[in-house]
Parts: sequence; C-alpha cells; structure tokens
Amino acid sequence: MMQLDNSGREAFASCPRKYFLSCICGLHPLQGSNALRYGSTWHAVMEGYYSAVKAGAKLSEAVQQALAYGKAIWELETQVHPEWEEDYRTLDTAGEALLAYIDEFQQTDVGSLEVKATEQAFFVKVGDNLGFFGKIDMRAVLDGIPFVVEHKTTGQSAALVAERLNRSAQIMGYTYAAKMMGLEVQGCLVVIHQVSCRRKADGTWGKQTIAFRRVPMIFTDSDLEAWRQSFTLTAEQIAQCEAHQCWPMQFDSCYRFGRCCYAPLCERHLSLDELQDKEAEIPGFIRTTRDYLEPTLKRISNMKEAMYAKCEGC
Repeated sequence: MMQLDNSGREAFASCPRKYFLSCICGLHPLQGSNALRYGSTWHAVMEGYYSAVKAGAKLSEAVQQALAYGKAIWELETQVHPEWEEDYRTLDTAGEALLAYIDEFQQTDVGSLEVKATEQAFFVKVGDNLGFFGKIDMRAVLDGIPFVVEHKTTGQSAALVAERLNRSAQIMGYTYAAKMMGLEVQGCLVVIHQVSCRRKADGTWGKQTIAFRRVPMIFTDSDLEAWRQSFTLTAEQIAQCEAHQCWPMQFDSCYRFGRCCYAPLCERHLSLDELQDKEAEIPGFIRTTRDYLEPTLKRISNMKEAMYAKCEGC
C-alpha cells in the first residue's frame, strides 16, 4: 500500500523531481529557511500552550510550557541546518507573538473553547491500496461547534491568506481524515498568525506586524470527494514515476514561482543513482530522514538524548 502525506503530495504536485529529491533521497539544503523554522516553532508554542490548557493548568504555567516547547523546537531546527541568515523571525518574536495571541483570544475563549486533543496523528485509507497520513494540530469545540484546528504562519496579510486557504488541499484533507476516523467535526478552524517586517534602507529591520485571524472553513461532501479524487490521481502519478524510475523536472513551476532550493542541484544533471546514493556527499545539501510528523515531546526528547550522547563522547 502506498502511504502519502500532504507534504509529499504537495511536493510532487509542484514538481516530480522535487518529490524525488526531498522524499526519496532525503536531500535538504544546508541553508535553513527562517520561515519554516519560525513556523515549526510557532506550532510547538501552540501545542505546548493548548496541551497545558487541556490539562487544566494555570495561565502562567501554560505560557511557561508553550515557551519551553517553542525553544526546544527552535534549537532542534537550528541544529538540523548549519547555515542561517539573520532575520526578524526570531525566538523572541515567537514569545512576543504568544503574549499577543493570549491578549487577543484568552478572555473570549474562557467558557467557549474546549480543547479535545493536540497533535493527533492519523492514518486513513483513501483507496484499496492508498493511505493518507499526517498530524492534526488540534481538535477543539468553539462556541459549541467541533473543529479540526490548523495553525498557519505567514508574512502576508492574514485576510489574503484566509481567502486562499478555502481551497487548500491540506485543510480539505485533514477535514476528510477526521471524518473518516469518525470524529465529530463540522469543518476546520484555521488560525492564521501573521508576522511581517520591512527592512530599512540602512539594512536594519523596522517595526514588526504581529496579527491573528481565526477563519472557519466548512466543506461539503462534494468538496471532500473532489479532494479524494485529486489525492488519488497524484498517488497514481507517483506510482507511475516509481515504476519507470523517471522523475521529470516541472519547468513551469520554476518559471511561475521562481527557483526553488533544489534548482542548483537540478542544474548539475546528476544521475538518479548518484542522487539516491546514501553515502554520496552532495555539496550544499544534507541527507536527513527526520520525521516531521513526530510528536513534539518525542522530538524534544530525542534532541536531548543526542546532545547528551555527544557530550559523553567529548
């Protein structure tokens, strides 16, 4: 049975070669992405905060746990990629954003928001030989309505992102998965966190914009069936590429969206065997099989164990 998550589906839909390089070869650029690191950190902050809320912790305890989760994931992401550029999306920014988030929602959520689960992994069958897996950020009941909750970070306007997300394959897929698991959900509540800043003429960063928006996404059965058909088609195309060992580059994506992080590697015209060789070093890239769906607590624990082992060997 083929097992596919949203990240793999999205990579292949963008470019078959990108799917091959990232999902099969495990190649990732040495240069870290500030946007992705901040996004992972913010997800950890929210997971730490709401898992504490669910457990009945005091607000101060929930904040402490949220910051501890965020710091651990920030350090983990920083270790994975050795090269970073300075940016306004820092760990301190995530802390400031948490306080702003609590200031905006905490009072209204009292008595109206009930957290059912955080970081819920899932696996559902989409077809006889196809499975869809992933991790739902949170399930909650807000004002009596049960939702799958998805946290999103962006540097764009929250209103613009909200308008685009109503056709998001990920949001539809997670709603589909929840219903297939028999969970009582009426849709997906997308919590958008905007963090943006402009660089001044002297190279320094100006005032940051930190904003939030909660957007409910409700999908019909027809919407979810259309998602299933699209997901199945992508899986069939992946299977064809695997059968023929042919992973073509999608030049339209290069043209429309600009060079992705794998463009320098594509231009070297290495053979598939060279790219798949786990022992071969590819300049500018590292190989990692780290599971991004791994629960936050386990990732933190694994990081601490690895650091302890490293210190023991010194």
